[in-house]
Amino acid sequence: MTHHDKAMLSGHSDSYTRDKNMQVTINFGEGLVQRMPRCRHGYFHVVNNDYTHWEMYAIGESANPTINSQGNRFLAPGDLEEMQKQ
Repeated sequence: MTHHDKAMLSGHSDSYTRDKNMQVTINFGEGLVQRMPRCRHGYFHVVNNDYTHWEMYAIGESANPTINSQGNRFLAPGDLEEMQKQ
């Protein structure tokens, strides 16, 4: 998935506790704005992403999920301008 605003929201709502059994493995591309992913409840394995082009936030959470962030690279959006000049 690339070049979208709201990439992925996993979980029905903060109060829908059945989603606690959810298990998800996620990998994203570039040009995304937010929700890479936004996690509610459950277990999320966010692996091997290159977070260098987001505009609002990369990984978000609510309702106490477990997020295993592994092998990801984060470059703050403000640094992106400097990177592009080089």
